[in-house]
Amino acid sequence: MAYITLSEWNRRQAHPHCMETLRRAARGGRFFPPAIFEGREYLVDENAEKLTRNNTFNPSRTVHPALLSRIKHGTPEKP
Repeated sequence: MAYITLSEWNRRQAHPHCMETLRRAARGGRFFPPAIFEGREYLVDENAEKLTRNNTFNPSRTVHPALLSRIKHGTPEKP
């Protein structure tokens, strides 16, 4: 997993976006995997996806179902 700058990631896209739009998306957590703020710029995984309203991050796709169940309902008490 190699990290590249947000501007380099944008150059590699088929339809580049305005940099301010991408910075807002990075601040808002709309990249998967999430962008990292390092120094004065954002770093993203070279294979990262920018999430849209229709393509939102859904933890249930990445977190084991048993873990989600324990988070929602608590763990059973041990005797």
